[in-house]
Amino acid sequence: MAKHPAAAKLFMNWAVSKEVQETLISTTVRADISTTHPWNIPEANMAAFPEFMEDRAKVEQWKQTFALYFNEVQGDPTPGILGLQPGL
Repeated sequence: MAKHPAAAKLFMNWAVSKEVQETLISTTVRADISTTHPWNIPEANMAAFPEFMEDRAKVEQWKQTFALYFNEVQGDPTPGILGLQPGL
């Protein structure tokens, strides 16, 4: 149970409103909104990702940028994930 049920209801009404769903959400359950396929992201060039990963200076630059905004990654690696330098 929400501490403030009226506030929770107000938030949910806002979150599922047509305006928010059209603006912030790539896929929706609302029938009155047409959306693009959520995985159709033209800016994401997955074929070029291995080439990007070869440029270690650029990867390190991005890593430091993310750390600046979001802090350093903490904790053990996820099991089964090879990481940025498999085999080392």
